This record gives sequence, C-alpha cells and structure tokens, in this order.
Amino acid sequence: MPVPPSAPPTRRAAIRLSAEDLAGSHLAPLVSQGAVPSLAWAVVQGQDVVLGGAGGAGPRTIFQIGSVTKVFTALLLADMAERGEVHLADLAARYLRDGVGPVTLADLATHTSGLPRLPRGLFWFALLSPRDPYARYPERRFVRAARRALWTGRGGSPYRYSNFGYGLLGYLLGQARKSTYQALTAARICGPLGLPDTTFEVPEPSRDRKAQGLQRGHAVPDWHLGPLAGAGALYSTAADLGTLLQVCLGCVISDPHTTSAVRLAPAIRATIIPRQPIPGGEVGLAWHHTRRGDHTIIWHNGRTGGFSAMVAFDPARSLGIAALANTASRPPSPLDEAVLGAFG
Repeated sequence: MPVPPSAPPTRRAAIRLSAEDLAGSHLAPLVSQGAVPSLAWAVVQGQDVVLGGAGGAGPRTIFQIGSVTKVFTALLLADMAERGEVHLADLAARYLRDGVGPVTLADLATHTSGLPRLPRGLFWFALLSPRDPYARYPERRFVRAARRALWTGRGGSPYRYSNFGYGLLGYLLGQARKSTYQALTAARICGPLGLPDTTFEVPEPSRDRKAQGLQRGHAVPDWHLGPLAGAGALYSTAADLGTLLQVCLGCVISDPHTTSAVRLAPAIRATIIPRQPIPGGEVGLAWHHTRRGDHTIIWHNGRTGGFSAMVAFDPARSLGIAALANTASRPPSPLDEAVLGAFG
C-alpha cells in the first residue's frame, strides 16, 4: 500500500504559515538538500493557490504521476455510477468477456478484491524491459490473468494494495462503455475539470516542458503501462493538480468553483467518503485517510521508475498540497514526508 510517514508531527504551528512559507520551509529544501533533482508544487489555502518550483522545474513542468492516476480512475468509476452506467456493487466479471467471480467494482476501487499487487506472469515480460517493466505486457495476457484473478478472488477481502486491481478497474470501465479507459478519463474528467496537461501521452508541442525522469542521477525511460493504465499511466503538472485539489476541497465544503465541478461534485464526494478501515486509517475510492494529531489528511502518492508524486488535503483547514519530483525512491519517500509534514 502507499506508506504514509509514521513519525508523529512535531510542529503544530506549521499550519499557520502562509502558502509561500509552507512551500519554502517544507518543499523547496528537498532540492537544496539533494533529496530530489527538481520539484514543482501547488499549495491551496482556501480560494488561493500558490504555485512554484525548484531545480529548474515550474508549475507547468510535466511529470509522470504514477499511482496518483488511481484518483482519476476512482473518479471515473464514481461518475459512471452517478450516470447509472455502472454500479459500485456490480460484479467486475460482468464487464470482462467470459469472466466469473464474486469481486465487485467497489472491491477493486478500495483494494479489497483479494487480487495480488501485480498480475500473474508480468514478471517474465518485465525481464524483457526492466527499466520500463509494463511496456512488453500484452493485453491478451492481462485479460487472461484478470479472468483467473476474478475467479479466484474473494470480494470483501482485507485491504491489499493492488496495481493489478486498479489497472483492471480502468480497463473494465472502458469495456462497460465500449470505449477505452483513456478516452473516457480525458473526456469526462480531465477535460471538464480544466486539466490541459493531465494526459496519457505528452503531445509534441508540450514535450519541451516534460521533466526527465532520473534514478540515482541517471536518466531512465518513462513507464508505459498498456492495459494497466488505470493504475498509474497519467502525466500531469503541479498547476493541474492544484486545480484538482481546489475542486476537491470545494466539493467537500459544498462550494465547487466551476460548472464542471458542480456536475462532478457528487462523484468527487463519493470518492472521498471513507469506506474501509485499513492499517493506519481508512480508504475511500482510491483516497487514503490518515490521522495526524487531531486532523485527518486525505492523500495519495505515486511513483514510476523516474518520478514521484504526492497530493494531499485537509478539508477541515481548507489546505491542499501537491508536489511532483523527477526521481523516485521507496516509500515513504522524502517527497511524501515533506508534503505530510507541511500539514503539521
């Protein structure tokens, strides 16, 4: 599962700092201290958004966001449920040809499906391209693994974080509409929310804004997730994720800021509602809830071979922080620690 920093907060006064001070004291030092090569951030306080960056990155620098993609997958599920196109209680196998089994869409979305972290057989394809481990994994093998996993899965299982489960969820949502997960996410989520740089492929005119992913100081290729796109294939920017946090905070306090957010508000709220207890907190549809002191932080992080991402918000204090870096480390990463630390 995503691992939040376990250390208790040490500075309750941090939350009284301005957005600029929060970024300057918690985020920017990651670059000056050598924890990450470059970094971009968005700090949302009420109606205000402060954008910034360090190490050559800025608010419109494009990064891979890894598992933060799951937030978008969950929102697509909730939106389709609001439209009556699917239901959270639907059996996942309903949307997979020749599929059977008790696992529901809600089980996939809350990591309670019993599916393993990765699909069976992926390891052998990853050996063919270890720096881009999903790139060689064919859809036919993914579907075969999905049929087997749904048949043997036990819906309502204890929490077990699963990239396979979220990749399958995205794939099934596309199948439900005879479309693709990528097309639905672009048309129904990223477009309406005004997130121009949140895409599955970086368009040619924007490629000069994309950060180079690094691992131990060496350039590494972007990850290509193929049929597992719903687990972590999106690119985004600090500016776009700041907009997402604004909308999430607005929806929680019943004050969405745009017409598109008003339409998506019920779906956004549905993703945020805690649904299952998990070690260290609760989980909604993708979003994790962690107590820090007397406040609950709602968050998700992400990682690929050369990038890391963290988005988090505290509705009670109307504070949200998104940060993106062009390097990755095992969780909890310095980026995760810095973002959650900024909440005090």
